[in-house]
Amino acid sequence: MSYPSPTDINFNATTGLSGMFNYLNAVTNSWFSNLFLISIYIIFATGFYFAKRDFGGSLTIGGFATFIIGLLFWVGGVISGVTFAFVVAIAIMSFASLWIGRD
Repeated sequence: MSYPSPTDINFNATTGLSGMFNYLNAVTNSWFSNLFLISIYIIFATGFYFAKRDFGGSLTIGGFATFIIGLLFWVGGVISGVTFAFVVAIAIMSFASLWIGRD
């Protein structure tokens, strides 16, 4: 399957970063945005865990940050509805782990 050349894409002020994300998703079969969301989750979760040493809280912070970025990507048309549904499910499960894990 042939993909468009990067020189054929118009990265002007109107498309900008969204156009680049759409091109990268077309080339990688939407794995670029998926791996970007996974990396956001891991970065926020490990950062909070090493700061506070609270595992449930770190999962919740990672889920919330991923939910916010995923919501912006979904509104911008970068990710599909199925991917956003997974993001919401992970955010809910992360919050549930914090809520259930408290004594």
